[in-house]
Parts: sequence; C-alpha cells; structure tokens
Amino acid sequence: RGAGQDQPKHGSGARRPQQARSCAQQQRRNDGVADRRTLIAALRDVLSERGRGDVDVVEQACLWNCTQGCSVAIRDTERFSYITGRHVATREQAEAILAWFDAHGETATGEVPFREWPDAMRGHFIARIPPVGL
Repeated sequence: RGAGQDQPKHGSGARRPQQARSCAQQQRRNDGVADRRTLIAALRDVLSERGRGDVDVVEQACLWNCTQGCSVAIRDTERFSYITGRHVATREQAEAILAWFDAHGETATGEVPFREWPDAMRGHFIARIPPVGL
C-alpha cells in the first residue's frame, strides 16, 4: 500500500468523513423524475441494518448539480471531499456509496486508489475538493 494507505480498516478505529450530504430535490434520470429521498432512505436503511451510527446522512436542499442529479457530497474537514452524482436511488447504489465512504476513511488524504473503488461508483465523481489549507 502507498503512503497514507496503512490506516486502520472499518470497525477498528478508522476515521471516516464527517458527512454524506444528499440532495433532497427532484432527481433527473433517463427514465423520468424520481424522489431523491429514496437514496437518502436507502443510505440510512443500510447504515441502520449494519448498526452503524458513525455516518451522518444529511439532506441538503440543493447541491446545484441538477443536470447530474441524485448527488451526494462526501464531506471531510481534513482530507479531500467529493461531489458525486448520476446515482440511481437503489439500495445497491447506497451500499456502493457507503463502501467508497469507508475506503475514503481508510486513507490519510481522502484519495482512494481507483482500483479500490466499488464498480458501482465508477463514473459518478464530479468534483474533488481539497481541504482548507492545502
């Protein structure tokens, strides 16, 4: 593993990003309009079923990403944060988002090697935001 990749794994003290913020406005998809709250509910359901209270899923009124809708911001104050979009509001996508969230939490910088990304997260990244002071 590269520098910063020797952080503890999930369940053993890894520090995760502080929040997953999901846009709560209407979602644009190829098959029409759906409710983004479906993805928020799926994220919360998966976390609850796994007994996880370490991830704060927050509804955001708007992430200004409507053309690439169903967006999730993965926020961190000390490492890179990310805006993702074009998600489908399904349990499977929620699981992939949380798997990537955990991989982010295992790094020192928030930079997850592409080979470690869940397949369902590839093609969903819109922006990488450096932490303040970098």
